[in-house]
Amino acid sequence: MPNNMEIKEKTPFQYTRLGQFIKKIGFNLGIKGINRVEVIHTRNGKVLNKSFSYNSRVNKGADLVASLITGVSQNSIVTPLAPKYIALSTSVLTPALTDTTLTGETSVSGLARSLGTQQSYSTPVSLDGSASYVVTKTFTLLGGATTVASAALFDAASTGNLFVEANLTTPLSMATNDTIQINWTIQL
Repeated sequence: MPNNMEIKEKTPFQYTRLGQFIKKIGFNLGIKGINRVEVIHTRNGKVLNKSFSYNSRVNKGADLVASLITGVSQNSIVTPLAPKYIALSTSVLTPALTDTTLTGETSVSGLARSLGTQQSYSTPVSLDGSASYVVTKTFTLLGGATTVASAALFDAASTGNLFVEANLTTPLSMATNDTIQINWTIQL
């Protein structure tokens, strides 16, 4: 290959427009394992952005689910806990199945990783149907300005096991007292 040619890295299929469209259809059909992140960015009571994106489950996330279901430690999951802690990041992610941390996780005042609340649980409506629950958390930036580009769910307030991660549809430019509400729907 000539030296003057630039090598372009191919975008993984799940992050292309077609891949995101397929995930959207899968989510709306209730396909298990396709989870959606709703983000609502508000400033002075006015919604600036409301969007949806779809997450990627990493290997540790699969190990965590298997550990919770079987009651047996899978691949170094020592004390499995429900993934209810939402973390925000200033980085646009290139998710990988081996990720164990959230790149660029922020601890800016008001935006540090926090315990989310389960808002709802929907039981299956048919045999082998999917069930779902929503974990939600509203963050308020207490001072300064920052950009939030991605989020993740963990099973602990610090360190812990990464379950899923997702880029937001668009990075959000936040100012003092802006809020971001994350509503993470998990389909089982």
